Amino acid sequence: MRAFYRQFLVLVSAAALTFVFSGAALAQPSSPNIGVFDLQKVFADSQKGKEVKKSLEADFKKRQDDLKKKEDEIKKLSTELRQLASSGSASNDDLRKKDENLKNKVVAYQEQLGKYNEEMRKAEEQKMKPLMDNVVKVAGDLAKTRGYILVLETQRSGVVFALETMDMTTDIIKAVDRRK
Repeated sequence: MRAFYRQFLVLVSAAALTFVFSGAALAQPSSPNIGVFDLQKVFADSQKGKEVKKSLEADFKKRQDDLKKKEDEIKKLSTELRQLASSGSASNDDLRKKDENLKNKVVAYQEQLGKYNEEMRKAEEQKMKPLMDNVVKVAGDLAKTRGYILVLETQRSGVVFALETMDMTTDIIKAVDRRK
């Protein structure tokens, strides 16, 4: 319900802005007062965004390998337990101990997976923040230079349509990559 309400507000705001600025837009169709950009495209296509992605993938790979080892160990223990149970050669006490060991490994794996996911979320947030700050600064600078009174990120603001002349994405990518 909140998402619907938020989208409704965005659409109403966009309609109101369109109405308010329609006179200016009609007078100057080639230079709108509003800019838009696609943040995901900036992250995906900018050199700095690619560097952040590569760094995160390296972190992800190491942790993924650790989890894979634990998964393999759990599968091996599970197979051994099934074989022992089906052979009938193990005592109930041995089966219970192996089953308990397997359950403990599964719980440890699940805890590690949860911790891993949280660490990856934090790492992504930490590594993306400087890039995000840079994008916001660049978008603001471009908006001032172009005389825009409003800049919207297309996905988060719910922009459905924008003129090509309003799209700042390519210019933001170039400016972000030029900055140190």
